[in-house]
Amino acid sequence: MRQEVRLKIKYAWFFEYGQPGYWNSRTPLWLDMPRLINFYFDLNDNKVRNFLKIRKGKILDSGCGDGRFLPYADVGVDFSKGMLKKAKYKGRDLVRASILHLPFKNKSFDVAFMVDVLLHIEPDKQKQALTEAKRVAKTVYNFLGEHRTILPFIIEALRNIHFIPRGLIPFVALLFPFPIDRIKKLVIQRAPTEDVESQK
Repeated sequence: MRQEVRLKIKYAWFFEYGQPGYWNSRTPLWLDMPRLINFYFDLNDNKVRNFLKIRKGKILDSGCGDGRFLPYADVGVDFSKGMLKKAKYKGRDLVRASILHLPFKNKSFDVAFMVDVLLHIEPDKQKQALTEAKRVAKTVYNFLGEHRTILPFIIEALRNIHFIPRGLIPFVALLFPFPIDRIKKLVIQRAPTEDVESQK
């Protein structure tokens, strides 16, 4: 079943996100969150991995970062030299470029995907990133945290409860999502539209 929805999570964007050098020593997996939160998100990443591993044809990982999902792609693109250095051990072709200006011919790929990428793109350029991915690929998938876990919604709600110290919010949030996320289906968002569907 497919329906049009708009994302409910409002991700903060910072100027540093647009600087390639900023990422050289960082990881794209939930910046500044405790390791336990990152572990939990990685656990839910299995939903994305299971979806990607059955895609067919030539596949592009647009905004591949350190290569978390490169095993499911033929080519990875990122604008950070440091990230690509980490990703080279995944054994895939790598290209240093901005996802806003992909150096590929039209429809060079059967599939392109982005995982946790758009939240690091300047808001008024996010549509451009999706459109550019659609230019080089026949089908484009965009995944954010809320597509595979309810944890971002819980963190967002707890941030509005002012008596909870901000440093405790991630740990309090982890008390709730596990049983729900075990049955939650992966939400599949096709780009450049906001059409979504739940994985069968």
